This record gives sequence, C-alpha cells and structure tokens, in this order.
Amino acid sequence: MNGLHDRLLEKMGEQTAYWGAVGAVYAGVECEVSRIRGTRDWKTAMIGGALTGLTISAAGNNSRDRVVLDAITGGAIAAAAEFLNNMT
Repeated sequence: MNGLHDRLLEKMGEQTAYWGAVGAVYAGVECEVSRIRGTRDWKTAMIGGALTGLTISAAGNNSRDRVVLDAITGGAIAAAAEFLNNMT
C-alpha cells in the first residue's frame, strides 16, 4: 500500500507543477496582451488563452495539429471563463 501512496503523491506533485506552470504562463501572457491592447476584456482573455495553449503544447513537442487544437481550446476556455466571470 505504501508504494501506491508514494506513486499517487508523486503524480499529484507532477500535476500541481504542470497546472501551476500553465496558470503562470496564462497570467503573464494575458497581462502583456492587456497592456498591448490597452484593455482587458473577453478578447484579451481569448488571445491569452490561445497563446498559452500554443506555448504549453509546443513546449511538449506535440504535433502541429495538436498545438493548433490546444491553442483553440485554450482560447475558448479563457473566453468562456471571462464571460462567466462577468455575468451578474
């Protein structure tokens, strides 16, 4: 049981580091896009998400098709999150 516990903790640590890196890349990219555009809206979030998806996927040595799909997915998720965040 101890080996399973150790593997589970190791996997959790890997996932934490991965998603922490994704969050850090998104925050930096979105901030820079906002600075360049002079505004922060759903388009800024979409561009930031797309560039983050592209960057993380390309760093993982994925195929071109996968990189494009990850960029589209990142942009869609970030734009959707921005829309949901602004619903009142």
